Amino acid sequence: MATPLIEKILGAPAGTVVSFQPDWLLVTNGVAHQAVLEAQNVAQPAKVQLYFDHNVPTGDPEASHVFDILRDFAKKYGIAFHQALGSAYECLLHIVQPGQILVGGGSHASILGAAGALGIDVSPLELARTLESGSYQVVVPETLTVRIQGTLPEGISSMDAALQFLTENKDISGKMLQIIAPQWNLHQKSVFCSMVCGTGAFSAICTDAGTPDRVLKLDGCGAMAVGPCGRRENQKTAPIFPVSQLRGRSVEAGQIGGYTGGTIEDLRRADHLIQGKQLAKGFRLSVCPATSADYIKAMEEGIIEHFIDYGAQIQAAGDRSEVRQGAGVIGRGETLVTTGLYTYAGCMGVPDSSVYTASVETVIRASWTKSL
Repeated sequence: MATPLIEKILGAPAGTVVSFQPDWLLVTNGVAHQAVLEAQNVAQPAKVQLYFDHNVPTGDPEASHVFDILRDFAKKYGIAFHQALGSAYECLLHIVQPGQILVGGGSHASILGAAGALGIDVSPLELARTLESGSYQVVVPETLTVRIQGTLPEGISSMDAALQFLTENKDISGKMLQIIAPQWNLHQKSVFCSMVCGTGAFSAICTDAGTPDRVLKLDGCGAMAVGPCGRRENQKTAPIFPVSQLRGRSVEAGQIGGYTGGTIEDLRRADHLIQGKQLAKGFRLSVCPATSADYIKAMEEGIIEHFIDYGAQIQAAGDRSEVRQGAGVIGRGETLVTTGLYTYAGCMGVPDSSVYTASVETVIRASWTKSL
């Protein structure tokens, strides 16, 4: 039986405690910014990437204060500071090399598995210690190999497939997911790798061959959604169910954006879906390209113009999965359907509102029907 990729990368079998020096360390203005308040030194500044990529431009005083903290930290230690490139993980997806390791202080590092790299999420305190020492220690997790088989039905995306997988596999917490999906492109793999770790898997990484432990048959996948949950720490246990269970539910706003919905592939798909349609009266649709490169491509291809003609609001490139004040937020009693990853109370406005995560197809359909 072939050795799992993570065991090759870390150089040890499952269950072994290993120490290693990551190729990359990532700090963003999400929860990871707390790491710079703890770190007393940076051992290897050249390996650190610091991105201001949430809620860009800042929509509240607190976010502006965080910007100052990160800017000063980067200047003090000579760290690369990016404030206008867009979502950090989507940018790094096109930079990391197969077999490299990134340690980041968030919950999205598994997206890098689409490029054959190992992304590891850690707490802000762990990230601070790794910044100081330049090394990280982990117990090599058990690997579960999953083969993606078949072709997605029309109108169903790799996000839907990932959510379908999570409903059928309740025992993946703490495990490394090794994904065999040679028929998928980088974008499809990246969305799947990111979403499939939503309930607590250690990380995910793609390979082209191997002996699967489980098989996900794509022809059986349908439109899926993640429902609202109470607090941020409850996000991993948020309910996942078919969109059909929500049929008829009124929706006031939609968002296409982030690295699971704002790439040029997603924007092209959304552009295709709005052709010949009309934005429902009173519906607020926000479009947030994942990166500035995606934004530029969308402008060059006329997609941004199409969105404007449709009635959408165009936002700066970045990750807008959590916005409490500013453009795109929703009010009391309102419902938002988004391609973003968070659905906890207050993540996109006031606590007395509802957020659902779903695919580009589901969001755009809601934009002309004003319902799920």
